[in-house]
Amino acid sequence: MFTNARWQRIKSGFRGPEDFYPLRHVTHREWGRGFTLPDSALLGINIDIPREGKRSAFSITNLIHVTDKNGVQGILTDQCLKKANIKQIGEELKVRFSWWGVQVNQEEMEVQREVQRERVGKWLSQTTEASPQDLEGLRDSLVEQYISSPAFLEKSNYGNFKFTYNVNDLIAEYRKTVCQGKDPAFSVLGTFKYNLEIMHTVAVHPPGVKLFERCPPLPSEVVSREGTNWTWSPESTGSEVRVLREGGDGAWRVDDCYPDLRCWDFVSFAFYLPDEKPEFPVPLECKHLTVCEMEWSQRFRPPYTYMSRDEAEEFYQSLCPGCPQKHTCFCLCELH
Repeated sequence: MFTNARWQRIKSGFRGPEDFYPLRHVTHREWGRGFTLPDSALLGINIDIPREGKRSAFSITNLIHVTDKNGVQGILTDQCLKKANIKQIGEELKVRFSWWGVQVNQEEMEVQREVQRERVGKWLSQTTEASPQDLEGLRDSLVEQYISSPAFLEKSNYGNFKFTYNVNDLIAEYRKTVCQGKDPAFSVLGTFKYNLEIMHTVAVHPPGVKLFERCPPLPSEVVSREGTNWTWSPESTGSEVRVLREGGDGAWRVDDCYPDLRCWDFVSFAFYLPDEKPEFPVPLECKHLTVCEMEWSQRFRPPYTYMSRDEAEEFYQSLCPGCPQKHTCFCLCELH
């Protein structure tokens, strides 16, 4: 069962540690450790004293499952996603989940960028006496750090192949196959922290499962649901830090901080799979599949299945002959 520990080190590896804070979607301030800066900290001269600010909000319409060439071949052979990933969520507590991440709509990203542009522009006009032309340049430099993390990028760190499912259709499949027709429950499993990533996790599970009885039900500050409408409100949407500085000559400029990296947020839906039925046979076919370009820096990532975009396209055609790639994908979710 979950413990009351403030946080616990789940594992350490060559890619860095994995820490887990159970039962809560933890804010950046609460972690109290390096590189955890919310977006609101960036609208200030002193980033060490972050101001409270309104979070960006994005609709959750689709969930994605990203995998490599071995995973996609197995999934298409079975025509469904059967295998679960075992995740440690406490001392000597390992649980089977099917992991899915949130895909952000391109149009919503543009809307939120415009919101940030207006917010930053207003703040600059109140903070500086720069000319309108200088204000525009300062604003554009500052805005670049918002909605720019890997959660919003086209490239993937985890594989070249992405399965996409409407969130409510996926929940309906889970209700039918795992919950035996009952409505699933949605609970705050906790928060996982990596070197530069903070993953807020929603547990989807059948009602009455004792394992999750201490998990608070949604909503949280991060994920909310009204009927079939889901919303994600990240606290940090970027992975770099740019701040406003005043020079000795009275001029203003935007500088990169050192170090200029910061943690970014994303959300995973963890569909619980009980030991007696450790499969989630959600139908997955070529119509659900798109090709991603994998981040070049991840080419030595185990199990060493990196492919270029062209290689991935060719492999896709061998799996789904005659199926064209129609759109670009946005990928963030690892098989945790």
